[in-house]
Amino acid sequence: MEKYHRQSSFAGEHIELLKKHILFTGLDGEQLIRFLEFARPYFIELEEGQSIRLSNEFSNHIGVVFSGQIIIYGIDYSGNKLLHNSVGNTESSGTLFSILDYRSTLVEVEAKVHSLMLMINRSEIYSASEELAVIQHRILVNLIESQRNMFNDLSCHLYCLCQRSIRDKILKFLHFCVESYHCYEFDIPFSRDDLAYYLAVDRASLSRSLSALKAEGIIDYRKNHFKVLTTKYFKYDGEGLGI
Repeated sequence: MEKYHRQSSFAGEHIELLKKHILFTGLDGEQLIRFLEFARPYFIELEEGQSIRLSNEFSNHIGVVFSGQIIIYGIDYSGNKLLHNSVGNTESSGTLFSILDYRSTLVEVEAKVHSLMLMINRSEIYSASEELAVIQHRILVNLIESQRNMFNDLSCHLYCLCQRSIRDKILKFLHFCVESYHCYEFDIPFSRDDLAYYLAVDRASLSRSLSALKAEGIIDYRKNHFKVLTTKYFKYDGEGLGI
């Protein structure tokens, strides 16, 4: 069975899920159906653990995860992976397809749970249609608004990657988690392998550094659940975070 195909008609439950997505905020069901009939986006359904690799043919597309959660990897010609992001159904996943603009990078999408996605050609949003101008304008405004999340995610990722040691990469990543969750105890969206890919480090070295931080009493963790035990490196005051 094909993993993706162009589709213009969707089940009622899909329309209801799409209406809740940030990209389609402000559109009613009829407007959304009219746009989908016009755009004929690619529809992707992935089971838990299933993945798909996306090549340059999708470089001009914007991704929408409207059910489930996916992990996005960039893969170089040697087969090395770098985890870019984890995208859930409440986010615009423009991040996903912006990555495809780097034409030397192959993108792999893996479903952490059963997931539903759309890939929409940007030209179907940017190229004004007289009949759909109001709808396209609303989607474009939503897209611009959602880019703030994308740039914030990319900025945080770059800050983590720029740290010189694995220890510092972990501390910087946890710094952003505390800031994001407004809490010293949280679940990260990555497995241990995922976190190693995200920080671009060896899995064994990552585990050793985590164990050292735990032994020092700085953090505690079990699987993907983390707790910051000291404010020596982290201090959240409700308005900002300092290290």
